[in-house]
Amino acid sequence: MKIQKLFKITEEDKIHYKELIQVIDVKQKDSIVFILRTKIQNLLDEGKLNSVEAELIKDIGKLAKILEIYQDLPDLIIKKILFAMSYFIDENDEIPDVIPNYGYLDDITVVSWILNDIEDKLPQIPNA
Repeated sequence: MKIQKLFKITEEDKIHYKELIQVIDVKQKDSIVFILRTKIQNLLDEGKLNSVEAELIKDIGKLAKILEIYQDLPDLIIKKILFAMSYFIDENDEIPDVIPNYGYLDDITVVSWILNDIEDKLPQIPNA
């Protein structure tokens, strides 16, 4: 069973999240990325990543790489990426992160939703 099937984003959730995305301040990118790095390092330092946490870190890494590679992204895409990162940083989101084995199910679902939403909107990298 896919991990994302354990937690679903409803249409109501999407509407709410889209409202939150609109108010993300892109000027806070560096602060969000700094806090994100700390959270990931803390997870890694614990040394016992479950499959959800491992996949979540991989997907968050993809989002961070997108911000790094594409310097001229539209603000809306940047806001979506920063929203996903902020959601992951928030320990008291829909499912509090401290709940063993379940705390990151909502995070991975939100991050996957954002990744799927932006993947076809990214500019093409020319062949080197």
